Amino acid sequence: MNTSEKDDIFARKAREAFLASTESLDPEVLAGLRAARARAVEAVGQPRARWQSYGWRLPAGAVALLFVAVVGGALLRSGGAPSTLPAPFAVGGNDDEPVVFTSDNLDLYADLDFYQWMETEDQPAAAPDEPADDEDDGDDDDTGVGG
Repeated sequence: MNTSEKDDIFARKAREAFLASTESLDPEVLAGLRAARARAVEAVGQPRARWQSYGWRLPAGAVALLFVAVVGGALLRSGGAPSTLPAPFAVGGNDDEPVVFTSDNLDLYADLDFYQWMETEDQPAAAPDEPADDEDDGDDDDTGVGG
């Protein structure tokens, strides 16, 4: 049994149940039901107006168009000039600007206060360490290989 046969059986049983339930109704109620059915069938047969077929899309499109018009009008009225940068990004307004705009390793900047403190402290310059060449192993070249 395929689905179309099952649908036919279901429709036949539904119609029988409907007819059985309407036999006990008043004639006035039956007349009202028939009139409502006739109006529904007639309404289905009539073509809908073009604007009704769009459903919710027409009001949503109107709202979007209104939004674009308002934003466009505001931009046009302001002259379309770009806004100024906020104070932290103004030229010369921020000492951390190189940190923000470089792709260096940011871990280096974690102890930036410590490095700035070290720079301000008076520390004597360390003397360069000269290697002590006490042994003469016969190497005259700098390769470190004897011979």
